[in-house]
Amino acid sequence: MNAPVPNLLDAIDAGDDERAERAALQLTAADEPALLALVAADDSDRRWWAVRGLAVCGGTQAVPALLAALGDGDAGVRAAAAMALAVLHQRVPAAVEPHLGATARLLTDDDGMVRQAAADTLAQCGDDAVPALAAVIFQGTHQGARTRAAAALRKIATMKAAAVLYPLLNDPNHMVRAYAYEGLDEMGLLENILVTLD
Repeated sequence: MNAPVPNLLDAIDAGDDERAERAALQLTAADEPALLALVAADDSDRRWWAVRGLAVCGGTQAVPALLAALGDGDAGVRAAAAMALAVLHQRVPAAVEPHLGATARLLTDDDGMVRQAAADTLAQCGDDAVPALAAVIFQGTHQGARTRAAAALRKIATMKAAAVLYPLLNDPNHMVRAYAYEGLDEMGLLENILVTLD
């Protein structure tokens, strides 16, 4: 085992989050196998830090472990797994993109921190997340999830996101309507509609 992993484990056992974060930032791809094993630990702190470590150094092999962690019994681990997938999407987008629907399912999680982490992750994944967000909005019935999906689309602020936001201007959910209006307005697209109508 490379030094960063033992250092990380020592810091976790000592309850020293600052030292654990310093150790996590020193992790490299060579440490990925040890972290993948650690994701299955009985202790939720070790699982959380394993997920954090995979965000730092993980590649395509980390994706299945992070997807499994989205269903962890600990809310902190679920939230960390969602955020780690956003980071991995920057490095290996093709490996993460097919699984963004699993992250979108966390928009209905019982824990608010997890719901917010999922929404932030999807927003950071940009256009790749638009189909998953559209599915939540047009096929889902959970109004909180639909609202968070609309908010994420507003943050994405691309033409692909705008295509989903346009029909939401008449949505029965007033929060969904508000995010659609704000998102399109911020992109300067509502003015185009008004000019066209004139």
